[in-house]
Amino acid sequence: MAEERRMPNVMLRNLLEAIAEVLGENGLKAVLNAAGLRQFIDNYPPNNVELGATFADYGAAEQAVEDVVGPKGAKMMLTRIGRATFRYALEEQPAVLGLAGVALKALPMNTRMKIVLASLAKAATKDVNQPTDIEEHDDHFLFVVSECPCRWRGKKDKPVCFVTVGVLHGALRWATGKNFKIKEVSCIAMGDDACRYRIDKEPLEE
Repeated sequence: MAEERRMPNVMLRNLLEAIAEVLGENGLKAVLNAAGLRQFIDNYPPNNVELGATFADYGAAEQAVEDVVGPKGAKMMLTRIGRATFRYALEEQPAVLGLAGVALKALPMNTRMKIVLASLAKAATKDVNQPTDIEEHDDHFLFVVSECPCRWRGKKDKPVCFVTVGVLHGALRWATGKNFKIKEVSCIAMGDDACRYRIDKEPLEE
């Protein structure tokens, strides 16, 4: 098993808040029981940026959603949870997203995308203990995450980081008012060196 790695308390708090919103309070309790995280039932981590939560606990909660919901519904539910996680983080601790005070009005759409993705990557690296970069290509961006809670979810045969996909959807929708195709194309849980998310520059038709 990978060595323990810590993240800000608010990151796990926002995930649990999002799970409760999407699955209901009873759903959250079922997830926490399945994850072996009963200490968080009716007792969320504090709303601060101290490195008190662990990547292992975050990954266990994600895996438990999949176990409770079932593999067929997990992708949709975890993506919805990711969108809600972004919203809670934006409301409670925008600094952990790197979006506190970011001004985007009147900028071109691709510039907004690049600023938001770069801000997320910088904050993840500096404040979340999660080294992250972005790469820009002609028709897409790659959001490259070098350390991820999925490392603590066991070996997988396909990408599993749908919460991050949802967070990216939420961030780009917030920045541009548009939806984009986002696909995880490599995953640490599969044995890859990083989790990579391909984000098309052209928005989806509404």
